[in-house]
Amino acid sequence: MMKKWFFCNFLLIIFLTAFAQPKPVKNVIVLIPDGTSTSLLSVCRWYKTYQDPAQNYLYIDPFIKGLVGTSSSDAPIGDSAPTTSCYMTGQMSQTGFVSTYPVKTDHDIIPVDATRAYQPLATLLEASKQIHHKSTGLVFTCEFPHATPADCSAHTYSRGSYKTIAPQMVHNLVDVVIGGGTSYLLPEYQDFLKSHGYQVFLDDKKGMENCHKAPFWALYHESSLPYELERNPATTPSLAEMTQKAIEALSQNPEGFFLMVEGSKVDWAAHENDGKCAVLEFIEFDKACQVALDFAQKEGQTLVVIVPDHGTGAVTIGNAKSNHGYDKMSLQQLMSPIDDYKLSTWTMGEKMKAVETSEWPQLFEKHFNIQITGSDIEYLQTARDYQKSKLSQEERRGNLSLSRMLGQFLYGRTYFGFTTYGHTIENVFYAMYHPQNDVMTGYITNLQLHDYLCRQLNLTDSLPKLTSEIYADHHKVFEGFTTRIDSLAPNQYKLVVKNKKNTLEADSYTNRIVVNKKVMEIPSVIVYMDKNQTFYLPANLREYLQ
Repeated sequence: MMKKWFFCNFLLIIFLTAFAQPKPVKNVIVLIPDGTSTSLLSVCRWYKTYQDPAQNYLYIDPFIKGLVGTSSSDAPIGDSAPTTSCYMTGQMSQTGFVSTYPVKTDHDIIPVDATRAYQPLATLLEASKQIHHKSTGLVFTCEFPHATPADCSAHTYSRGSYKTIAPQMVHNLVDVVIGGGTSYLLPEYQDFLKSHGYQVFLDDKKGMENCHKAPFWALYHESSLPYELERNPATTPSLAEMTQKAIEALSQNPEGFFLMVEGSKVDWAAHENDGKCAVLEFIEFDKACQVALDFAQKEGQTLVVIVPDHGTGAVTIGNAKSNHGYDKMSLQQLMSPIDDYKLSTWTMGEKMKAVETSEWPQLFEKHFNIQITGSDIEYLQTARDYQKSKLSQEERRGNLSLSRMLGQFLYGRTYFGFTTYGHTIENVFYAMYHPQNDVMTGYITNLQLHDYLCRQLNLTDSLPKLTSEIYADHHKVFEGFTTRIDSLAPNQYKLVVKNKKNTLEADSYTNRIVVNKKVMEIPSVIVYMDKNQTFYLPANLREYLQ
């Protein structure tokens, strides 16, 4: 009997184990190498091998699981704003839309509800904070109101509307923000953050290093951070260092955290067809992935997801120069042409635009160890944005920018190849680490990846409900009440609602309301969409007027 009892219990344990569902994780780190074509990974591995044969791998390699299809709601080739928005909200959207419902078109590739156009959509970051009280963080190398960080914590139909994105990101009270863009953190934003207990570090690397707890913002440079090729480590932290600091601060919350890390300028380099910068940007991003993966494997309750938002440029090794004899070329031959490239094409272009063509030979010799000829100068000065050219503006109007012409000139000497200056339709890779190995494999869509993240964060079916709660149409929320919209200044609006003796005022792009002259703060941001003259705000605000 005793043997039967042990045997039955043993079978029961096996049965329960087999059918047990993995528990949601405590922490989620999503790392996005913006614009990374899958082909770039091969280039980076070979470049690392060229530099050191013992380092012939990427840190993410053991965790690569498959491919992701990314697109916009109305186009197979996606823009950065809607592609990351889809990961964050579970809704495909269209070019320029930052976590906002798309407008219906005559060429949509998914069903679109025209009645929901321009509605802000709750994000994973917002839901993690509001529903599960997790700490939240953003790390990036672009300026902070740029598309990908904005996708996590702001809402607009125009990704370039920094004056409406920046205040939303500030008033969303993200616990840790590290990246570029000191010029966009206006004094009033700094004062708001400090009044809420934040430390603010502007071009202060040592200050950030000595800060060991949230909340804080640390920004460097007026706009984006420099390319890794040009970064001064004494004054500007690496992406890996910023990731380490964010994890250190966020992991102190017993409820866990949600962190998004973006290698922003892989995309920028690929747009310029700047091969060396694209490689170095991704290799640095890979180091940031190592930081996240090391933490996750040690901590035991953290999911790490690594996925680009789209491909850009389709950079690879192989171009017209390698049409013949490619199978005989050594690694030295393929990689050594970029050894002496010490500047990005963008920075070199800016230096060239500032001087006469007579000074160009010295610049090329200093920064690229290249002797240029008179015909090279004749070619490059036809760039549309070189104002010191002997050609008229009209004669140069249809040409490429100097940085892109420079890229053609420099990389035409190498074996780097590109298909476009824009984005591509390709599927991108994804990599995952889960403490219980609850990972996806094979080909998935961006919507499936979002659903997976929701499940891991215990947010399944939560985002649509949260959207309806915190981003409700003010016409419906205050139906039967008197409402008006005041335009206070460009990109600044106030909603005024009256019912009997009660008055509520809501300031656009903030978390502030005033009820009967009493200033109050709400957990979410208030978004105004001028396209449909609608404020989107919490549905429960009606209660303040009843």
